[in-house]
Parts: sequence; C-alpha cells; structure tokens
Amino acid sequence: MNNTQNINAPIRILLLGSGTEVGSSLLLLSEGKNEFEWLCPEESLLLDVGRRAELDAMQFDVIIDALSLRYALQNDYGKFQSTLRYLSEQANTTLIMISSARVFSGNKDVPYAETDVPDSSEPYAKALIEAESIVLSNPENIVLRTGWLFSGKGDDFVCRTLGLIQDGVNLAYKDDLIGSPTPVSDLVRVVLSIVSQGYYGAQNKGIYHYCCAEEISWIRLVEAILATSSQFDPKAQVEVEAIGDSFPEVQETSAMQRQSLSCRKIFNHFGIKQRPWRSKLRSLVKELYQAS
Repeated sequence: MNNTQNINAPIRILLLGSGTEVGSSLLLLSEGKNEFEWLCPEESLLLDVGRRAELDAMQFDVIIDALSLRYALQNDYGKFQSTLRYLSEQANTTLIMISSARVFSGNKDVPYAETDVPDSSEPYAKALIEAESIVLSNPENIVLRTGWLFSGKGDDFVCRTLGLIQDGVNLAYKDDLIGSPTPVSDLVRVVLSIVSQGYYGAQNKGIYHYCCAEEISWIRLVEAILATSSQFDPKAQVEVEAIGDSFPEVQETSAMQRQSLSCRKIFNHFGIKQRPWRSKLRSLVKELYQAS
C-alpha cells in the first residue's frame, strides 16, 4: 500500500487493458466511487520494453490484468507477458490477473477447484497458463479464473447469437460443453471487492475461482437467450422450437466437457457469494432489442 499515511486516499489501480470488455466495465461500474483512482496505460506502452521507465513513474497500489483474457492469442502476447513478469517482480504491489476456466480441458465430472492443475492443450489456454505461472511466481499475486463472460458488448456470445437470429441464420446446436455464464458486471463486483479487502489488510493470495451459480449446457444457454428473444423477434421462436426437436438426439450423441468452477474458496476467504445469471441475461437481451 503506497498510501499508508492517509487511509482516506483512493486506491490507485494500474489497469492493464482498459479498452477491453472487462477493463471498460471496471471503469464504468466504478464511476462515482471515490475510493478508486484508475491509471490506464495504452497497450503500446505495455508491449514496449524500452518504456518501462514510464511504468515505474506511475504510483499505484494494485495492478489488474484485464488484457490477457482478450489478448492471449495475439502474436505479440509474449511481449505483454514480459511486462507481466516485470510487474510481478514489484515487491510491494499485488497483481490480480483475470483468467479463465478454459485453462482446463473439461475432462472432469465435477467443477474445477483451485487445486486442480490446468491441463488444456488449446493455444489460448496454453498462453493463459503460461501467464498464470508468471503471475503466481510472486506469492503476493492473485489469479482469478472466471466462467463464460457476457456483457452484451463487442462480440460476446449473446451479441453473436442475437445477430444470427436477426440475420435468419440457423444456429448450430453443438452441445458438448457445460459451464457457468457470468455477467461481466458481476465479475467487476468481485474484482473490486478483492481489491478493497486486500488494500485494507486481507492477506489472501494465490488462485481463486468465481463464476455465477447454476451450471448449464451450451445448447440450454442458447435456448435461454432465445426464450427472451422470442418476445421481440418471431425468428427466435422458430429457433426455440427447432432446439426442442433436436435436443434429445444431440444430448445422446455429444460428449460433454465441463468448464465450470468451484467457488467455495472465494466465499471462505473473501465472503463473496455467487449470484444467479438468468435475470441479468434476460434484462440484457431485452435492453439490446429495445436499443436496436
């Protein structure tokens, strides 16, 4: 903590990836909260080893990596990992990396716990696993894995699904995944709670999991989107009926992989409870149709 002389000073947060889905939501949903002050370096700075002095000149109490989730498949992600390594070596500053359940292969019958070893061989997952290892090399840092994020912005699965419905494109009913949808706004709530508790003395570090309550298969999630969409678009009702006709056969022939997370540890350590996702999904779909 850099502000030990003034307990009323705001928490200065270095936000990596302020323009990402999660980063922009952190800024938006903390507006008006005087306890947070945000430092938002451009991505070009984070990728340039020759500009480390500019990072050093910033005074911050905690670092949030909201960039890795979006950036892990980029060709220059290795440069950003170099910056993560540099920042992770800062002895007096906690770095919180937001990661994903996708670091796991899904070949498990129950939700993954923090003690499970990431084992996915997909390129995206391998990049995140390497970044997690860099961050966790400092025992004061935190890796927060989360579930299927949605916000209704950018190219998330809610927007893609609605776009396909409106374009009259038949949806693919592949149903090989089980996971836990999580609104970005709920993840932001969790991240800010961890930041605040850590700033005011909580000693909890290491790996944590957070996703919303209730697992669901991918096709049932699409069905939940369609159920609300059908109130505004007759094309969605056609898709709901098509899912009903095809789902039994799909379920029997699909091998299900689980991308859900156990969240008991974050409740035990930070008192953070899981919230439901369905009401947020319904309100979000409604808002998107009303805005279109």
